[in-house]
Amino acid sequence: MLKGVGTLTAVLATPAVTGSAVGATKDDSAAVKGSDEKLPEPIARQIAKYRVAHNSTREHFAEFDPEGLVKPELFYSVSEAGSYRPAAWVYPIESDGEEVGHVAVSAQPDSPGIIRSSTQPAPQTRLWNNRTLRSEAGGDEIRFIYNNPMSFGVEVSSANVASAEDGKSAFVDLKHEHTALIDAVAKPESVTQTDKAATIDRRGLKEAVKEGERITGSVLSSESISSDVPNWDADDCRPPWVGCVPAASAMCIGTHESVSNYCDLMWELNDLLDTDSDGNTYPFDFDGIEDYDSSYSASNTYYGRRSEIKDQIDSGNPCVLSHFFEIDIDKGDVSSPSDLQDEAVGHAETVHEYEEGDDPWYDPTEPTLYVTTYDTYGGTSEFSLSSSTVLYLVQSIEP
Repeated sequence: MLKGVGTLTAVLATPAVTGSAVGATKDDSAAVKGSDEKLPEPIARQIAKYRVAHNSTREHFAEFDPEGLVKPELFYSVSEAGSYRPAAWVYPIESDGEEVGHVAVSAQPDSPGIIRSSTQPAPQTRLWNNRTLRSEAGGDEIRFIYNNPMSFGVEVSSANVASAEDGKSAFVDLKHEHTALIDAVAKPESVTQTDKAATIDRRGLKEAVKEGERITGSVLSSESISSDVPNWDADDCRPPWVGCVPAASAMCIGTHESVSNYCDLMWELNDLLDTDSDGNTYPFDFDGIEDYDSSYSASNTYYGRRSEIKDQIDSGNPCVLSHFFEIDIDKGDVSSPSDLQDEAVGHAETVHEYEEGDDPWYDPTEPTLYVTTYDTYGGTSEFSLSSSTVLYLVQSIEP
């Protein structure tokens, strides 16, 4: 939703795909010191296998194989002080030798758990398939960067990014093709935690994995309206890029209306939501939905967001989930999305299903909420929202 700092010279020629700016990390003094402490890969793999095994029983992830996890890559988060901290283990998932998706597990030892699953190729796979970008990212010395649950990328020299400041590293999103200075994806540790953040019994977690006890997969409650929500691929509406917020919102509206041409609907919403020419939309203003049809009620939820997701899906209404960076942006300081170009870019997707997971080992205060989304590219994702996940937005559209 927010604009990056330019396009990658000779590597990425398509416009930035944006949703909302980003961030969902846990405060830890070790991050400032550049700690290399990380959740051991065998434990991360077992956590991933449990969730993949569970998801393989669901329609959207039926091709997933828990025995199909291949070698992961370690992604790092960036602190405001410029240090790097292990953030996520990302595993491609193969079936019969073909990649059918991926799963990301937190690498932070005090907050292990699933970050996301997706039917799309793993971000590192996209890099391996882009020879030019792989070279620009350092060849054999590549640093993968975790931006937020919807944005995984790679660090490159700013010399390869148009209009970037000399001497600064840059971030390239490996799915959405955003570019931004590395400073724009730095996580401010002081705002990315809540007082409900859990402290993990690491020895107990290791024993649970060693003994093969369930870690994820048991469901407390669930609801799905997947069969009613269209899974539209906004790439069909290029060029240029229509924007993820108009695309995600169009799927919400399409659930309640008979739509003959969804590209026409997306472009109408693009105009009404003041989405700019690069597909960027200001993340906190949904008035354009009501301008489209005054019978709709559109709103943003900042508190009780997990409950809002459940309430909307229980009521048969898909909603929009987006991740962003600054939780207290003042719209009075913003006249257009381009005014937010110094912030990290993000993304928005359409929620159509949820499960509450029975994860007492992770967070005894509240069960993890797993939300399933259509990603605006024709794929399906799943994100986990715990009580310590703070920087995301729920945008509701009710008929």
